[in-house]
Amino acid sequence: MEQTIQILHCGDIHLDSPFSRLSVEKSERRRAELRETFLGVMRYVRDKAIPLVLISGDLFDSDFATGSTIETLRREIAACAPTQFVISPGNHDPYTMRSVYATGRLPENVHIFKEEGLARFDLADLSISVYGWAFLRKTHSFSPLAGKRVEDAGRLNLICGHAFLDNVLSDCCPVTGEDIAGFGAHYAALGHIHKYSEGTRLGETLCAYCGCLEGRSFDEPGIGGVNLIEATKDGDAWRLRSERILFGKRRYETLQIDITGCAEEKDVLAKLTAAISAHGYGEETTLRIRLMGELPTDFVLPQLSAEEFGVYSLDIQDMTTPTYNCAYLERDMTVKGELYRTLLPRLSGGTPEERAAAADALRVGLAALENRDITII
Repeated sequence: MEQTIQILHCGDIHLDSPFSRLSVEKSERRRAELRETFLGVMRYVRDKAIPLVLISGDLFDSDFATGSTIETLRREIAACAPTQFVISPGNHDPYTMRSVYATGRLPENVHIFKEEGLARFDLADLSISVYGWAFLRKTHSFSPLAGKRVEDAGRLNLICGHAFLDNVLSDCCPVTGEDIAGFGAHYAALGHIHKYSEGTRLGETLCAYCGCLEGRSFDEPGIGGVNLIEATKDGDAWRLRSERILFGKRRYETLQIDITGCAEEKDVLAKLTAAISAHGYGEETTLRIRLMGELPTDFVLPQLSAEEFGVYSLDIQDMTTPTYNCAYLERDMTVKGELYRTLLPRLSGGTPEERAAAADALRVGLAALENRDITII
């Protein structure tokens, strides 16, 4: 007879993140929204009666958590019983004597790995074994899976761990694909990489990063979520299927927009509005816009706000370069010409960073020499 078990894999939640790039008001709101997103996951677990939740590290942003966060976590996880939660502490929230994990404040349906080496937790009534480890500090220098093999191949064998896959120089638990393939588990629930990855086969093991639950910066784009694993046993064999479930409330996104040819402020606003609308970004989006292209030296970029584009927060990066009469400046015997000739090697042959810096210097220098307003965004 077929037996089907659902397992929810989440991680890199980073409760109590500071959101330091936002204003005080918005950062506090984002912390509350992050807690609410996690509560949404807990409601999903209860509604679907999912028997096992794997949290693959960095549940907290540090080994400290506020009292309200701990109490909320304790209450919500306890309310999910008899669901079992298995946690593998990560590099942000290592298992230490002062960590939340060591206080005993989490409910009885939570199992926490406490050792750097490989450990095993059994769910006897479900014939499941979960293997995992803990960071005991900010670093973890070896692979707990190297040279190891599951102890009972007849069970549904799972890995739950915080690790950097296939980066042997990493000090964040350098597990290799060969380690996972040789270990012989059915599913490897990994944390640490904040970008979701579809499950890949390493030997007979389905291996995946769940990504973060909510993006917290521009290197964590998109809507966050969890992995829902459905394991079906038919005879002696297990078949696994993975589904992505989205829970994130907000997202970080980056747009690169060429504003070459814009002669007036309204032209820039029109280009930005069209691009934002085309991508469907709205109040849920913290948006970074990189302005590219060439602008006249006397063009002053307008002050842009999140409100006028209908997004949550706006970060503008001015990466435009000034247009100028090169022949005129090269022959000019005034300070303007000398400034141009001094910057020319970097403008024409430097690294991208040097060219951008030289373009900024030329724009600001010419504006100052021509007694124009200097605006730096």
